[in-house]
Amino acid sequence: MGLLEDRDATYLTTVRGMCRTCREIVPARVVLRAGKVWQQSLCPTCRNTEALIAEDSEWYLQNAMRAQPDRAPRKGAHPSKHGCPHDCGPCTWHASSCQLPVLSITNACNLNCPICFTYNRPDRIYHMPVEEMRATVDWIVESSAPVDLINITGGEPTLHPQLLDILRCCKRPEIGRITMNSNGLRLAKDPALCEQLAELGVYVILSFNTFEPKTSIRLHGRDIVEDKLRAIENLSRAGVRMTLLQVMERGVEEDVSGRILELMASNDNILSHTVQTMTYTGQGGGQWAKREHIPVDEAARMVAKQSKGALQFSDFLPRPASHPLCYLTCYMVKVDQTFLPFARFAPAERISALMQDSYLIRLDLDQEFFKDVVQDLFAKGETGHLKTFRSILEKLYPGKGPLPTAFERQRLAESAVRTIYVHAHMDEDNFDCSRAMMCPDLVPCEPGRLVPACTYNLFYRMKDERFYVLGPDARKADSHES
Repeated sequence: MGLLEDRDATYLTTVRGMCRTCREIVPARVVLRAGKVWQQSLCPTCRNTEALIAEDSEWYLQNAMRAQPDRAPRKGAHPSKHGCPHDCGPCTWHASSCQLPVLSITNACNLNCPICFTYNRPDRIYHMPVEEMRATVDWIVESSAPVDLINITGGEPTLHPQLLDILRCCKRPEIGRITMNSNGLRLAKDPALCEQLAELGVYVILSFNTFEPKTSIRLHGRDIVEDKLRAIENLSRAGVRMTLLQVMERGVEEDVSGRILELMASNDNILSHTVQTMTYTGQGGGQWAKREHIPVDEAARMVAKQSKGALQFSDFLPRPASHPLCYLTCYMVKVDQTFLPFARFAPAERISALMQDSYLIRLDLDQEFFKDVVQDLFAKGETGHLKTFRSILEKLYPGKGPLPTAFERQRLAESAVRTIYVHAHMDEDNFDCSRAMMCPDLVPCEPGRLVPACTYNLFYRMKDERFYVLGPDARKADSHES
């Protein structure tokens, strides 16, 4: 039975999806079947496909179908001529401001991971010149500042010969935090580099997918578990703050998040855990014959299940400035060697207000938040956590001296606050223009142009000679550009 004859499904809505074969934008209907939600892409010339986009239809109807505020780009939006995703810059239809600029500074990499969802050409090495980086950051600041975060990625950024100069370009008062992705191989061998990153205040997003050698070979092509652990050790010794980034693949060592949470509880330098669900596109991910998507709500449930009772699915909330199918976030207070989720002592609406247009909680937006928590705990007689919350209050709002700035307050809060991000990227099977239009993660692919991250990976990176060997697929990627 074809998708069009699927009479066991309940129709919900129609979106603009993508055909994996011809790479054209095609209609896609969203349907409910057996309590789950599926996106069915209907190509008039190629075969139809479907992908799971929500494990729980009730959660989907409560969250993904709700009205979302329009957070249009602050300035410099490109005119919309052909429609999403062919006018990215972002265009006037884009409904989110730039909250996380993502810069690929090199195409060089010392791994060839089967789970990689980007393209990096192997025949011609590219390292972004420092002058280009400086000009790009200037333009980002002019068009989008202030931004809480800027992300440096690649390739593998630590292979850039002028990495420290590149990072110094991002040391701007308009940028709250510099984050850098890394596979950790150089960091495991170069403690001096870890010290230099600490001096620059760089946060490292360390790819960490497994504790088992066999799984490492499946996901990375070789056993690099000890390298990852040594990188954590070197970064911790240097005082570099970290996020551990896990790619979650169905049926592959599904207890990793639980073990990462234990590591985060015992290491004060690990501030967050990011779970990215497997994305079947790009250099590595596009080669998988069997594609079993894990939607964002299912991934959050899997993390909660692995937490040994510390977390519940209800502790994970959609980010207000992203599409609910893209991000769920759990904020927690670290108490000794365990975690207390914000959702246990504050209503969801108030936690969402702290997030606003940011990946970091904005305590400056609600100065009474922790004061109210302390008063509420005291009134209920729950004195066990009062000391922790009072300590947080004293750091954020000292009784004497000048108050910390918003960026300083965020850093001070990190001594007690931990975060879990669950992020579902899009590939050819589940691309949805409505999700792309709400994306706050933007890639500066050329001067004056910011492109949503998933749209960039699917339609624009293969037209970029720095990262892709141009061929027929590149021309198919965006045949509408004038």
